[in-house]
Amino acid sequence: MLVDTQVLARTPLFHKVPPQALEVAREAFVTRNYPAGKKIFEAGDMGAALYVVQSGQVRIYRTYLDGRERMFAYLGPGEVFGEMSLLDDQPRSASAETTVDSVLLVLYQDAYWSLVRKWPEILHNLATILARRLREADLELEVLSFEEARGRVAYALTKLRKQRYGDGTRMKLTHQELAQLSGTSRETVTRVLHALREEQLVRVGSGYVEILDPAGLEEVLFGLR
Repeated sequence: MLVDTQVLARTPLFHKVPPQALEVAREAFVTRNYPAGKKIFEAGDMGAALYVVQSGQVRIYRTYLDGRERMFAYLGPGEVFGEMSLLDDQPRSASAETTVDSVLLVLYQDAYWSLVRKWPEILHNLATILARRLREADLELEVLSFEEARGRVAYALTKLRKQRYGDGTRMKLTHQELAQLSGTSRETVTRVLHALREEQLVRVGSGYVEILDPAGLEEVLFGLR
């Protein structure tokens, strides 16, 4: 059982719900400890629970038949994932794996609907989370379909910043990981990062990328520079 409600209060799932709802939810969640590199679920698995990251980090990705891996997100404390399984009986659409030792809070389907019957605003919050995911997917589809490599890399870095990856601006990130996020090759990422560094938009070091000018990076994303 979750010890306190602070983590839940920070999640969008419990936005503007009364304190008593958090107290009841505290008993509904199950705490699970995962070592680094532990797979939580795999694309194609049947699921009946959502997860909240209490501590640590989780990556969401999909592996294709030819072995290529597409990274969708890195999630940190307070982030919710796996929520679609609460609303349908379809298999998981992506895989989830811890990148560091992590503590996750698990809410199973029956417990979720029990909370919703008492506080319907939780269902509205879940719909808001799904709407945000859909908007992000629409933008990502547009970027990956029409943008050149420069815009794709700028999009991936902006997305990580908004997900508060690392400290928000300095991110522990390899060129290969950034390539998986931006749908390009590692060599292309290296070339684009060099150009962005020359424009003083980012600083690149061994195993990390630091965003120096978030607004400038968004201008690159939308083709304004």
